Amino acid sequence: MWFGGGIIISGLFSEEAVAILNFLPDPLFIIDQGQQVLWSNRQAGDIFGSDTGGNETLAGVTGIEKIERLAGQVLQSGSPLEFSFEDTTVKIKRQEKHYFFRIAIIPANYNRLQGAIVLFTDVTRFQEMEKIKSDFVSIVSHEFRTPLTTIIVGVEMLLEGMLGNLTPRGKEILEAIEGDCQRLSRLIDNLLQLSRVEAGAILIEAEPVDVTNLVQEAVRPLKIQARDKEVELLVELPPDPPPVETDFNKSVWVLTNLIGNALRYTDPGGTITVRLQEKGDYLFLSVRDTGCGIPKSYQEKIFTKYVQVRGQGSSKRGGAGLGLSIARDIVTSLGGEIWVESEEGKGSTFTFTLPVLQPGLRESKGGNTDGS
Repeated sequence: MWFGGGIIISGLFSEEAVAILNFLPDPLFIIDQGQQVLWSNRQAGDIFGSDTGGNETLAGVTGIEKIERLAGQVLQSGSPLEFSFEDTTVKIKRQEKHYFFRIAIIPANYNRLQGAIVLFTDVTRFQEMEKIKSDFVSIVSHEFRTPLTTIIVGVEMLLEGMLGNLTPRGKEILEAIEGDCQRLSRLIDNLLQLSRVEAGAILIEAEPVDVTNLVQEAVRPLKIQARDKEVELLVELPPDPPPVETDFNKSVWVLTNLIGNALRYTDPGGTITVRLQEKGDYLFLSVRDTGCGIPKSYQEKIFTKYVQVRGQGSSKRGGAGLGLSIARDIVTSLGGEIWVESEEGKGSTFTFTLPVLQPGLRESKGGNTDGS
């Protein structure tokens, strides 16, 4: 076993330490400041085929492109890797078998060793259990949809007086039932969307899209809801924004979800503003509200599944904590980013980006930018 430059690993670690590292059940690499692999344990050789006999980079040995970015951040900052579970989990296929690994990168600066230790923890079993759970959620959601649709239709018939006149109290009860049914219907839609995302079955159909039409399509179904709640819904668009390269329907879903969340957290008399700005190669779509705001402790977590904000004015708002997680996955698949800026008591601004269609592609892809 050796380090690059002919330095024997036993010169830095005792034989006992080397033996322990070799018997670890998970792959482990030691890299230098240039991300070249200095040494790897036996399990790394079994999984990645590394023999530590050449000056290869970690990305070259593992075949994982994003690991160069992750390791680069650790080597530059001198701090351990801090990313979400999703960002640091990778899928690897070796000998017809799929593995899932969680990557941990720790800076290592000891005497002659200047670099980092990279550990791949096998989480394949957990991913398989997660798939079983997602499949179960998908099946149950499908089974719920049919009877719920029947209930919604029946309630609408009663409210329209098709089965006789209602008393004021009876109408009030049915309206409450209708509201709960609509909430359950949205939850089922979100669960099904989440199942597709986790299964990798979400299909992105990118095309040239007129972003003005995209915004109008997202805002249109929520105008009545905003008016009924006495919330002013404003749209601020530049006069001639460039087309974007995106999936029209999924982008509309993301923007509609953000506006719907803003309506849920904005009290009567408040304002929601949908704004579009062009910055470099991206368009920035933002939804700003004057609602209760999000506590700082939740701002890093709200794009994680099932996280619900507990704070000022949020106790009656409901929600399953799925919409923002799905929105993040969709935006990422579209080549953009999504984030939030918020202050308690002063409202929140959610922003996501979409790539501008490059001028050379606008002519070759034609002028179909109406989302149809």
